[in-house]
Amino acid sequence: MATEFLVTLKDRPGQLAELASAFEDAGVNLRSVGAQTGRGAGMVGVVVADKDTAKARRALKKAGYRAQERTAIEVRLRDKPGALAKAAARFGKGKVNIASAYVYAPGRGTVTVAFGVKDARAAKKALGR
Repeated sequence: MATEFLVTLKDRPGQLAELASAFEDAGVNLRSVGAQTGRGAGMVGVVVADKDTAKARRALKKAGYRAQERTAIEVRLRDKPGALAKAAARFGKGKVNIASAYVYAPGRGTVTVAFGVKDARAAKKALGR
């Protein structure tokens, strides 16, 4: 498992660099990042390994950021058409709402996806874990 942090930033140059530097200064390795802007604000989602969760919380607090936090379930999928659809269908069948998804760098024939969910226990059950 991993942890997702959602941080709202102002939509202006340098904001992502400042956020990333806060994590760097705390020694937090980012597994994945997603960002978008709209209506004058930016939303950045970062995924960190469980072992870095406490450090990430402290880094965000120290730098003055407020963040939402969610469990991220990491799933290794075959790198082929339909793999994401099958994984998402398992969550749907288990009545697990997927709030976000992050794709990590692909491996040899596989790709890891982190799904942000509210109910980690139900998500694991849906995946047969």
